[in-house]
Amino acid sequence: MFRLLTGVIGLACLFGAGATGAQESDAAAKAAAAAWGTPAMAPHRGGNPLAAKVANPIAATSESVASGRRTYRRMCALCHGPEGKGDGGGAGAGGKPADLTAGTWRYGGSDGELFSVIHDGTSADMQGYAEQLSDTEIWNLVNYIRTLGPPRHS
Repeated sequence: MFRLLTGVIGLACLFGAGATGAQESDAAAKAAAAAWGTPAMAPHRGGNPLAAKVANPIAATSESVASGRRTYRRMCALCHGPEGKGDGGGAGAGGKPADLTAGTWRYGGSDGELFSVIHDGTSADMQGYAEQLSDTEIWNLVNYIRTLGPPRHS
């Protein structure tokens, strides 16, 4: 109950804050962090419009991508395969891992939606990693996953 209440308050701050400039982005980042793990930010087939609005707070620098690559090799390659094509074979509950090179996925393709899927999970095969990875590690992983697929256009 507390987690749900925290998420609702976080979303209210995210969409109703009256701050400007740097204060607004800091408030939005804090609100989003508080909201992860709540039903409002959970992954949904077809995407989650609230999660889609959350920008990645970690720049896609070479250091971030390298960190994300290390996390991918350690936590993701078993199922998604060494190149991210969904051919790793490690999904034990019978599901087919997403092909991360495709650039579009069942649960949305924005950075916020990718974060949500990694953080909260979608099934017995795609478990949530909130307990194993920090938010920064997940954002770095999102930056790495972006290098696997086609270039994004704004």
